[in-house]
Amino acid sequence: PPPPARGVEGTRLFTRSSIMKKTIPLLLALCAAATAAPVEKLSDFELADQHEKTRSYRFPKSKVTVMTVADHKGSDQLAPWIQRLHDRYADRIDIDGVADVSIIPSAFHGMFRKAFKKQLTYSVMLDWGGNVVKQFSPAKGVANIYVIDRSGRILKQLTDPVSDEAVRDLT
Repeated sequence: PPPPARGVEGTRLFTRSSIMKKTIPLLLALCAAATAAPVEKLSDFELADQHEKTRSYRFPKSKVTVMTVADHKGSDQLAPWIQRLHDRYADRIDIDGVADVSIIPSAFHGMFRKAFKKQLTYSVMLDWGGNVVKQFSPAKGVANIYVIDRSGRILKQLTDPVSDEAVRDLT
């Protein structure tokens, strides 16, 4: 006789019916898709920037916000986005950014913050715990641009490189 099967494939659940073989992967895919979507409405939050200045986000706000979120790899795409948004909207919207720095060990936070200060002239909120970034569910390795209404609802998410069309798509 063949050796006993290992894993769930050899259990009665998977040998009984082809329906179960098709249903389980579909349910797992739906669960993964559901957990990957940004929250409908952001929770209020506080994060410190690279200058250790605490920044608070409380809703409702007086302006619409464009929030940029990126990991290290996606951060290279942010400067062109920020410049284009600032040129087009100036002070009519808030433009802010959150850096996903949750993979940085706490022993290196000070060194990382110092390097951030040298590289950037504008304030970027640093999410050491990853809890704020999780609300956005950003794509990895790219800049993520979110339009947030005054009440904290995410209206739109873009992950494309900056272009005239992409900037128009934000409105």
